[in-house]
Amino acid sequence: MKKVELPAYFSTLTRGKATLYIKKEYEHRLSAEDIDMLFNLHKDTDKLKVSYHGRTPCKILIMESLNNESFVVREYWHGGLFGKILRDIFWDSLRPLRELSICEAAGKSGIKTSEVIAIAKNRILGPVYKCRLVSKEITGAIDLMELLFNPEENKLVERKRQIINKTARAVKEMHDAGIYHADLHLKNILVQSAAGGKDNVYIIDLDKSRQYEKINFHQRVKNIMRLDRSVEKMIRNNKDVFGQRFPFPISKTDKFRFLAEYIKTDNKSERPLRYYLQSYKTSHNLHRFWWSVGGFGK
Repeated sequence: MKKVELPAYFSTLTRGKATLYIKKEYEHRLSAEDIDMLFNLHKDTDKLKVSYHGRTPCKILIMESLNNESFVVREYWHGGLFGKILRDIFWDSLRPLRELSICEAAGKSGIKTSEVIAIAKNRILGPVYKCRLVSKEITGAIDLMELLFNPEENKLVERKRQIINKTARAVKEMHDAGIYHADLHLKNILVQSAAGGKDNVYIIDLDKSRQYEKINFHQRVKNIMRLDRSVEKMIRNNKDVFGQRFPFPISKTDKFRFLAEYIKTDNKSERPLRYYLQSYKTSHNLHRFWWSVGGFGK
């Protein structure tokens, strides 16, 4: 994995126990009041409104000094059992910097993702701290989960094909850049309607992701399977909706189309499509068995 460094175009500002890493262009554009607000993101503020929920709530922050431009504030929380105990308390100060580093690397590689403008870290005691990540809001975009639940969009076969192809290319470009997404699922892929009826696909939330010099075949398949499991989970948890209100949004043909497009964009593929399909089938059957044994398929 590559070494984590703060990009040269970021400034480090400190006030007491609070540290703010901020893009220099925003440091010079923001008013003193907005800078103060960034330093105090760990406190409750009336200017933050809950936007949507993932593992933790994301909130919208309006910057008055930027003509009321909107930004997304995401809290860092532990997952699983640690999340219930430690909640949003951390002692590894590199975690937010890792995400920033990977987001910047993705952007330089032409991958559409969130533009991180600041990281606000508040030290509680010694190395223990709480952290918030601030990124520019991707306006006019919805996640793939929401898009697939729209019965009208589900009828637009041609648009769905285009989105599947663009998603495959986006994932492929991410892998080619050496980025392994730690939580690749439907809600972390945004689709933005652009001029001319085209769609832009963004891959977001690179927290705990990793960047390598090169991602091998098995890592690629593993990441793709993570996305596939989110599709299966969505269908499994909504069987009463799919097939009654509208047909299943993702078919086997759609999945094949995704893999075929992923391979087609790889001019130096080490493995032909049949290897991906074979690995996909094996992994998929293993996960189905696990769902059955664990009672997740009920």
